[in-house]
Amino acid sequence: MPVPYASLDLVAAAPAGGASAPLRDFLVDGRALLHRLDEVDGVDAVSPLAADLPPTVLAEHAERLLLADGTRRVIHSCPDCDDPGCGAVTAVVERSGDDVVWRDLAWQTGPTVDPARDVYPGIGPYRFHGPAYRAVLHRLRAEPPGVPAAGPTPGSRPGTAPAPASSLPLAPPRAA
Repeated sequence: MPVPYASLDLVAAAPAGGASAPLRDFLVDGRALLHRLDEVDGVDAVSPLAADLPPTVLAEHAERLLLADGTRRVIHSCPDCDDPGCGAVTAVVERSGDDVVWRDLAWQTGPTVDPARDVYPGIGPYRFHGPAYRAVLHRLRAEPPGVPAAGPTPGSRPGTAPAPASSLPLAPPRAA
């Protein structure tokens, strides 16, 4: 059975652990992903979308997620680096037709993930409508450095695709 569509957007997030820089987080179906992960298993991670990172780091992170080549990618990293070995939330990011799926979200602290031990139960998989997914990541790459996302794209709401940045088609509605 195919995975139902999820919406993806960016949202401003409060700095964690006394950090002074504003952060961005992924908004999945209207909820910040870090909040979902923290509810399952307290996560000491931040998004690599932190506003104080150089623009090249943000662009590299977005580019890796755009590849959607079936490899495990960092979604959130430790507060100090973008290294999975240091502790990161990762997911297998793959294409399914024109769509993109994040599956097997896990807490990774080494070169590999042990699915029995590290995968977050009940989190994902998330299937994103391809054009809307790419629009969010391209918007991230285009944001000026130091300016966090102001909030979800106007018109986005849980269970729907975010409002497109152009005339991209919206994802089909999610099954109830």
